[in-house]
Amino acid sequence: MADQNKREELSGAVEDAFGFNFRSLKTLAHLLFAPNRVFKSYAARERDYTPAIRLWFGLIGVQVLVSALWGGWAGLMRRQLENGDPAVGEMYAQISGGRLDAFLAHYGDAMGVGQPLLVAGFTSLSVFLLGWFGRGLSWSARLNIAMGVLAAGSFVGLLLMPTLIFPQFAQIGWAAPLVVVLAYFLTFLRGAPGVLADTAGGAWIKAFVYALVLMALVLLAGIVLSIVATVYALFRLGPA
Repeated sequence: MADQNKREELSGAVEDAFGFNFRSLKTLAHLLFAPNRVFKSYAARERDYTPAIRLWFGLIGVQVLVSALWGGWAGLMRRQLENGDPAVGEMYAQISGGRLDAFLAHYGDAMGVGQPLLVAGFTSLSVFLLGWFGRGLSWSARLNIAMGVLAAGSFVGLLLMPTLIFPQFAQIGWAAPLVVVLAYFLTFLRGAPGVLADTAGGAWIKAFVYALVLMALVLLAGIVLSIVATVYALFRLGPA
């Protein structure tokens, strides 16, 4: 009993800090290493695993905590400008009227609030594609599978955050999105059999299509978010 109480206390502390509990960690581990078990559980509407959208928001919480070590979204944006094309940095300096620090602070605030909402919203559109792949799946099952694939890719993206932060990784920063797409592809490919595909060939084709569609939705969300964050930052800055 004492060990169980300690386990529950530790689980509660982890969940309070990061939005995770032990079931969330099990769900994430199985999405990475045994996604078919998770997909089948979601399809059967069982409660063996944490709802994927909750898991993904927990990962966003961890991402925010990690990014805060380097100044949050504003700090990440500054490092990208410093390590990237000087012309882009000059463009933002002109847009902000020479008030780049204040601009980036407001930009980071908008990114922090808007990222989980917009990415989750755009990603949820992939449930229509999943409905075509698996016509017998409920809407909630499709949403959980979609967010589960996103969560697996987001965890990989979290591990790749140093490529956005440290200048020594700037030359290979282009590879990070490709690795995330590969994570989407492999998660779907290994999770689809018996749930979204009846044959190995079907699983490969659907995994390829779904990974591209999901990445396109994430990129579209990023473009919209960047525009919204820029407009918000300029609004907060006011006239020069």
